[in-house]
Amino acid sequence: MNEVCHVCGKPLDELYAVTCMSCGRKIHFPAVESAGDDCGSIVTELYACALAFVCKCCSEQQQNKF
Repeated sequence: MNEVCHVCGKPLDELYAVTCMSCGRKIHFPAVESAGDDCGSIVTELYACALAFVCKCCSEQQQNKF
């Protein structure tokens, strides 16, 4: 995998790359135990009984709207 995280610019690992549900770009998996890499957030999708991911950029844009 030769992709890089669009938030931090570091290479993505195949196992820990997720897609932002808002912009569709790849980011690092926002694991709770990983300190330092804050590339996104985990959000719940209650209507779908699922977890989704939002990158830091999209999350900040949403917060600025309110």
